[in-house]
Amino acid sequence: MTDPQPGYVIKMVAKPGRGNDLRQLATEYIKKSGASDKWVMCSVPDEPDTMWAFEFFTNEEARQRYEGSENADTFRDAIMDLLSEAPLRVEVRPHSASWLT
Repeated sequence: MTDPQPGYVIKMVAKPGRGNDLRQLATEYIKKSGASDKWVMCSVPDEPDTMWAFEFFTNEEARQRYEGSENADTFRDAIMDLLSEAPLRVEVRPHSASWLT
């Protein structure tokens, strides 16, 4: 089954020792923004400064609203200050997931 929910998979690597700051900021922001319908933030056990984020929007219009929002720009700026390298961000669409029937 194909779900039209747009989403992103994002890998972010914080500056050394800033992984907790990155995870805290990303989690606070995604909760506050309310833009993502479903999301998961993941740590990497042997890489304390690496985080993977999986986020999905209810539809394309919601994704576009988020992308064009001032809050998204503010968040990106704050995140970029914590990163040691450019984030890897891939646009995805789920084809199977626990919430898809």
